Formats: sequence, structure tokens, C-alpha cells
Amino acid sequence: MNNNKTSVLVINCDCLLVNSSANLCHLSYLKGLVDTGCDVTLISKSKDGYRIDPDLAYPDGVKCCLYSGATLYERLSAAKRRRQDISSVSTKTNVAAADQTKTSFIRALKKKFRSLYKKGDLHHNFLKKARRFYSDELYDYVISLSTPITSHKFAYELISSGKVKCRHWIQIWEDPWYDDVFGFNRKDGIYQSEKRILDTAEKVCYVSPITLEKQKQLFPDAADKMFWQPVPSYDNGVSLARTDHEGLTFGYFGNYYPESRNLKPFYEAAKAAEINVSICGNPSGLLESTEKIEIHPRMGVKELRRIEGKTDVLVFLCNRAGGQIPGKLYQYSETDRIILFILDGTDEEQKAIQDFFAPLDRYVFCVNSAESIQTAIERIRTGDLAGVLNKPTKRFASGDIVKRILAMR
Repeated sequence: MNNNKTSVLVINCDCLLVNSSANLCHLSYLKGLVDTGCDVTLISKSKDGYRIDPDLAYPDGVKCCLYSGATLYERLSAAKRRRQDISSVSTKTNVAAADQTKTSFIRALKKKFRSLYKKGDLHHNFLKKARRFYSDELYDYVISLSTPITSHKFAYELISSGKVKCRHWIQIWEDPWYDDVFGFNRKDGIYQSEKRILDTAEKVCYVSPITLEKQKQLFPDAADKMFWQPVPSYDNGVSLARTDHEGLTFGYFGNYYPESRNLKPFYEAAKAAEINVSICGNPSGLLESTEKIEIHPRMGVKELRRIEGKTDVLVFLCNRAGGQIPGKLYQYSETDRIILFILDGTDEEQKAIQDFFAPLDRYVFCVNSAESIQTAIERIRTGDLAGVLNKPTKRFASGDIVKRILAMR
């Protein structure tokens, strides 16, 4: 190792080559560390047992310590996703029906096996093997990345046992645990478990100013450790290639489970405005395709880039509550496309989000109602952008975000 380099050990208890928003964020942090000249080591899961995206890769220069550990539940999840992809492109009714039956069977098995696991046990196979890790090196930083939250607990285990030595330890929380956006985790014991994890950290980084303030109120004993930084962009300024096409095309690319994001107002506004739209994400069966609106399931990075290439307006939708900011926004911000920014949540949350992003002069804002969205669509159609610049911003470059995180000590 070059002694002049800052040494960083990154810990994440998941397979980072599975295509998910969280993993794109994780890979962005790794790239940012490499781009700033850090010597980076990663402890994570190997690809064994997972359905990986062939277009995702660890950044060059990252030393990977990968351990297998996919549980039966996770293997069933991968099988279910494969079945969903087959069903989404099947044109034969009997084949699609058969695949749907198999998918339903796998879903039932998943539910059964999930009930057998206690909290955190989904990663017990991985942890059993990863506990072999030992290093004599004194790392300048350990960075633990959630999701999953087990990453923070495992980092503490390695540090407290002496298997890892470091000068500083930073926990990065992309989502809080007890106060998550779905509201599923407000259960007995979760609050105390999260408090114990926060108590062990030296510094705690959140990815939303709203989340930061809420967490300070929920966990006042750890408030002095807490700060926030935006999620780094995965694309790092690489603009989308343009594809020749006719007409103005809008695109929403991301999940839209009703518990967290309400895409229905945009869908209704798009139908009323008769605009061309591509929607890619899950649950793909929630909305119906029309003559002008194409509905697709979640897809790989390479295939998604093809559809994004013929998209003029990228649609960003806030969560229904909680103030967390989906990472897709930071990727969009470094393109040359118009961005329709749909605000949601409480009035206070909407104001805080708009106050932060509006000075960038990058977004066409509206609230999450069909009427407001349709008004914004008409503004875009007529070119009435009121000073909005459709130019890439470097505000969320991964190297800059990482520098600011490492400086918070």
C-alpha cells in the first residue's frame, strides 16, 4: 500500500452487483473514494447465489474481500426476479400463466422461510465466513454502509474484537431503521437496537437534511455525532446518449410501491395530457400500458440506458413521507435532460426539500397532484422553464461528496 494514501475499509453485508438503488449508491461511494486517491478495501458478499447485473462492477482499484453467504430466502428472491423477468417478456398466455404459478409458489416459500429468520439472521451465512477477516493494518477510516443495517453491527464487531484497527469510524445510513419510510419498523426493540448501534459510532452520516433533524430528535444522545451529505452520483457527469425520436417523451425509472411512492397522479396527468411516457420499475403490474404510456418491469442498467436515451424529461418522485430523497435524483442531476421534480410528503418536508434543491436552478417543481403535474407538463411543453437550466450540475460528484464525509471528524 502507498503510505501517502488515505486507507479506507468499507463494510457492506450485501452483494453490490445486484441491481438496486441502494447498491448504485454503494458503488458511488466506492468510486468517490478511489477518485479522491484513497486506498480502498471492501468487505462484502460475493455474487454466489445472487442474480447480478453484468453491467455493474466494482471500481478499479478496490481490493475486494468477498465472502459467500446467500441464504435460501435470498436465493428464492433471485429465482422470483428471474421468473418476473421471463413473464414480462412472454407473449404466450400459457407460458405466462405457468410462470405466474411458479412465481406465486416461490413467493409463498419466501414468506415461509422469512418467518424462520430472526432479526439480522438473513446475513448469518455471510457473517459466519466474514468473521474470518483480520488485518494488521491501521486504517484511517472504516465506513459502514447500510442497507443492510447489519453492516454497522458487523463493523462494530470487527473493531471491538481487534480484528480491525482504525483511526475513525463513520456510519452512513441511507435509510433510518426505526423511522423508515414504510413505517414497518416501529416495533418493540427496534428503537433500542438502533440506539445501541448509533451509540457505538464516532460519526453518523444521513443522506437527507430532514432525516438528520428527525434522527436528532429521536436519538438526542447521539445528535452531536450526526451530519448529512447528499448521495453521490453514480454516473459522475456522464450524460445520457441521445436517441433520435419524434415528440416529447417523459420517463419514470424507479420503484413505485404505493406504501412509499404514489405514482398514480403522474400517470393520470400523463393520460390527460396525452404525452409519451415510459415507466420502468416495480410493481410493474400496478398500472396499465396505454397507446402512449409504456409500462416495463425493473430492468438492467444497459437496457435502461437505451430507454433513457429517447427520454427528454426525467421524472423524479419524492417519497410519500419521511423526507428521504431517492438516489435517482442525483444521477438525473448530472445529465442534460429536463427534470420534472414531483414533491410529496408533509408541507414542512416539501419546503425543506425544495429550499435545498431550488437554488441549483435545475428542476421544474410541482406537487404530487394530477392538476399540479399537468400544469408542470404544459410549462415544459411550451418551454416556460422560468430560468431552469438543463445542464449537468457537479454538485453531487462522488469525489466531492466523499471528501466532505471524510472531513467530518
